[in-house]
Amino acid sequence: MKNWINKSFLFLMASLVLMSCEKDEDMTILRVGDAPVVSASVTDLALTQEEEGSAAITFKWSPADYGYQAAVNYSIQYDVAGNEFAGAKEVAVANLTEKTFTVNEFNALAAKLKLPVGMASDMELRVKADISSEVTPLYSQPITVSVVPYLDIIEYTSLYVPGLYQGWTPGSAPKVSSLQDNGVFEGYVYMNTIAEGFKFTSQPNWDGPNYGAGATAGTLSDDGGASNLTVSEPGFYLLKVDVNKLTWSATKTNWAVTGNATPKGWVSDSVTDHDMTYDEERGVWAITLPLTAGAIKFRANDAWGLNYGDNKPADGFVDQGSEDNIVVEEAGTYEIVLDLSIPGYYSYTLTKQ
Repeated sequence: MKNWINKSFLFLMASLVLMSCEKDEDMTILRVGDAPVVSASVTDLALTQEEEGSAAITFKWSPADYGYQAAVNYSIQYDVAGNEFAGAKEVAVANLTEKTFTVNEFNALAAKLKLPVGMASDMELRVKADISSEVTPLYSQPITVSVVPYLDIIEYTSLYVPGLYQGWTPGSAPKVSSLQDNGVFEGYVYMNTIAEGFKFTSQPNWDGPNYGAGATAGTLSDDGGASNLTVSEPGFYLLKVDVNKLTWSATKTNWAVTGNATPKGWVSDSVTDHDMTYDEERGVWAITLPLTAGAIKFRANDAWGLNYGDNKPADGFVDQGSEDNIVVEEAGTYEIVLDLSIPGYYSYTLTKQ
């Protein structure tokens, strides 16, 4: 009997302890808090590179109120309007309650969202208030800003391609670039003469390492006194260089347009390409064609091995081997231009006549 009473007493005491803990837990209440309220100095921006250092937009917001003293870290989140911040990117601003972006800085935000240059697009921005990984952040209501970004060309690591065709002047020579900064370069170069050949230089002068012909075809020598590189005939070449393996290649290209928007439709053979002409003065491939509403693509050498479409319609830049076509919205006669002069920024335009 005594043993039973002791066990009952212990059970009762444990129950009281648990009830006490639950009661204390119920009494611990964390106030949700009031989110920041944000405002913007402007909501419509047309950005230009000429003003890149000027102030473009200022965001100000009220401090988040958690009902008690808390160290709050703020960041500005931004995304394409309508995306519900599913792919939101952030700019941390520590404990500040105001942030001014220069033209260049805000243009960089638009570029990270891959907004088309020269066109108005809507961004949504909001302020995030954060005090701890254990407390859910507070978010302001979003602000919509219409922005027209400009093209800010990244200066990729490049090699210069001087030769007699351009006066043996590295500083004004076309470039091949390494988009991944991994020692592998590519770019297009038009050579109207092949006399004396050409070389690759690492600087816009002859002071740094430069590359000439190696001992066997398709190889390079980093000996500054090596023989010049050569191609078999004048033309528009896709040059590829790997300085890690000391190899290179040159593919002569002629460009054409095809698609169901063209008079001949999609290609079935080389006859149904619409051949473009290289314009030496402008440094572009061009053709004028009557087009219907539909789609087009660019392809080289009457084949699909090298072709360009556009996987982000209306951004004006082509993508190699893209499964997406270039959309022609409206029937009419167009000048179609393909510009392959800037590695990483191969572009096109459709100009209605």
